[in-house]
Amino acid sequence: MHGRTASSKTKWRPPPQGWFKVNWDGAVNKVKGFVEVGVVVRDCQGMVVATLRQRKSLIIEHFLAESYGALKAVQFARDLGLSKAVLEGDSLQTIQALQRDQEVWCSSNMFLFEAKLGLVKFARWEVSHVRRDGNVVTHILVKNALYISDCIIIMEEYPTYISSSLK
Repeated sequence: MHGRTASSKTKWRPPPQGWFKVNWDGAVNKVKGFVEVGVVVRDCQGMVVATLRQRKSLIIEHFLAESYGALKAVQFARDLGLSKAVLEGDSLQTIQALQRDQEVWCSSNMFLFEAKLGLVKFARWEVSHVRRDGNVVTHILVKNALYISDCIIIMEEYPTYISSSLK
């Protein structure tokens, strides 16, 4: 294994020098039948490198949304060319599933299996759990994903509506 895991935190903290932190969140919109995902990538100084918001039609289940969010976070980090990343989410169930070596075959874990395959491509990685109040930015991105039709990626800037949550 090229990474390690960490325990729960309440406040967002920057990653070590030379690393990036990739926070994600996923949510279910039962009324519309969508899974919504938000991902924010920040450097070791806490500066936003990129954000991703996505809305996708999927089976409506919370664990599925969080698992899909984890997969999107891993894929986004790889697409950005990151080699050292701390992946952080607020779903303890998803974090624990990423940490386990055993596979459970259900729709949610299919996303997690693919995410694990992506993790091994990093030079170094960590997966950690953060409480919701330490993952506010991605929660706001998820809420905004309701208003988009597919996926929006912003590089080297960020949506102004997350500004106050970045501090």
